[in-house]
Amino acid sequence: MMSSSSDPSPFGRFARNVTTSAPLHSRRDLIRSAVVLAGAAGLADGGIASAFAQRSVNRLAAQGDIETGVEIVIPFNPFGLPVTLDPHRAPNWGPFWVLLPHVWAGLLAFDELGAVVTDLAESVTPNDTADLWTATLRSDLMFASGNPITAQTFVDSWRRALNPQLPAPMASFMELVEGFDAFVAGESDDIGFTVVDDTTIEITLSEPYSSFPASLATFVWAAVDLAVVDDPEVPDSSLAGAAAGLWQFTELVDGERIVMEPNPHTSTPGSPSLARIVWQILDGPDADNLALDLYTSDSVVSADVPASLLESVQGNETLATELVTIESHASTMAIGMDFNQAPFNDIRVRQAIAASIDRDAWANEIWSSEFVPASGLVPPVVALTSGYEPVEPLPFDAAGAASLIAEGGIDDQENAPDIVYYQPVSDSPDHLARHAALLEMISANSGLTIRHDTTLTADQINALQGDNGGRQFDIVWWWTVTDTAALLQTIGSSTSPYMAGWFNWSPELTGLDGQAPGEGVAGFNDLIAGANESTESEARNEAYRLAEQILIENAVYVPLGHWVQRYVQKPWLQGTRQGPWSGRIPVRFDADVVVTGRTSG
Repeated sequence: MMSSSSDPSPFGRFARNVTTSAPLHSRRDLIRSAVVLAGAAGLADGGIASAFAQRSVNRLAAQGDIETGVEIVIPFNPFGLPVTLDPHRAPNWGPFWVLLPHVWAGLLAFDELGAVVTDLAESVTPNDTADLWTATLRSDLMFASGNPITAQTFVDSWRRALNPQLPAPMASFMELVEGFDAFVAGESDDIGFTVVDDTTIEITLSEPYSSFPASLATFVWAAVDLAVVDDPEVPDSSLAGAAAGLWQFTELVDGERIVMEPNPHTSTPGSPSLARIVWQILDGPDADNLALDLYTSDSVVSADVPASLLESVQGNETLATELVTIESHASTMAIGMDFNQAPFNDIRVRQAIAASIDRDAWANEIWSSEFVPASGLVPPVVALTSGYEPVEPLPFDAAGAASLIAEGGIDDQENAPDIVYYQPVSDSPDHLARHAALLEMISANSGLTIRHDTTLTADQINALQGDNGGRQFDIVWWWTVTDTAALLQTIGSSTSPYMAGWFNWSPELTGLDGQAPGEGVAGFNDLIAGANESTESEARNEAYRLAEQILIENAVYVPLGHWVQRYVQKPWLQGTRQGPWSGRIPVRFDADVVVTGRTSG
């Protein structure tokens, strides 16, 4: 969801609590056609698509050179976190969002764009108000152990995830289920899961939420074979067939590798080529360089290409032909300012910040094309997954910015406000310099000076935020975790933990000189409530668009740009599907994925 730009890893998009700092490693090591997909956004317009439609394997098979029994090695960076393979024990952190679904299957899943698709469910449908969801299972489902999967299996798995004594790190993606709070507190055994029959489950929510399928697609909702998990003779159930995905984990050597092999009991066709996938664990600040070295020596099949390595890759004739740029984008870097801290209690000052930013120069000169200029707050990929059209940011207007500052009664020589942007001392010199250049751009175009303090640790900055009740000026990085524009609620709602105690946009605000920012909050909340209740995509998109317009016009956030992902992959590994959601790592190793042409050079 949100990662402060001072957090050098975009995996912070999945952090449940933004007050917890992310591991300080390379920001660019990210997991993760212009066809508008139905996804969850089309619940009333055609349903949720299947994850397992075969597309290319028949064409490739005709070539007659598909290899079989192949082992491939893929770099895996856990960013300093321990590798845990249990879906109810694994951390809420990006690398695990693409690793675990290869093995742990739930009702729904994400495709490479982040659109919701069916997995073990035949269908998942809402009632008219999107607060009751009915799931129907595919027939004859089994775990890798050979044990059957029923509706009761799912409910038992979910109750394990919410065990009050040991709730899953990802349990927040279940928090809208009716009875959640009392259940996880150990105060009640009642929870909104109902087994209708062996293949039908009802999930009751505490409030309408039409984007619920995106929560249901996260790995915490996976089915788990409790007969294996609860067997005292099984030392590690994650390696003993307790999952129901296309693959099963067969080996974990801490700090070295994770091994997957095909699930013998899946009913979904697997890759005709791949017999074993080894995830080579590469951690630490040199992980990028090491992965590319391994790729160059043909030891791994893919590697991320951050900006620091882009020039060397483009200068290598072989690597340049294997370089892939993911065309759409799943994140937005933006500026946030605290409504409770002067001078940002004045909307004119906030709008002046927005008008002072030349996004083209920011993306192409300051960030050397590592970003593209922002098209809105909502990341562009949501246009592909739900047909959403974002609201354009306030335009660059240096003269207008200076005029707004003057209207606010600010003179940088006589009564300059003390504005400070705190960036952790541990950030790389490169990132410190890029953010310094942004502050210089704002100053040059608006006349407003922002001090750049790089002396504090991330923990000290968090403590200062607590003392001040928010962050006066910050650069944040938002990642969508839904295939609708529901990110707007996450970042804009006054009760959201990503707003309260951060930027403090609330109905109680009075503003200056007749301004009424609090009225904007009330209108925003009404629009979000309407979007949440609507299962019709056009009506939902219109409500979200009007809500985004309020955020833009009030300069609640100032969108800067969308991050560009690049990677290299061996051309003989074909049929993989990567996108802004999955990044370099294929979203499925299924029947489409084949090895062919490797011996031809």
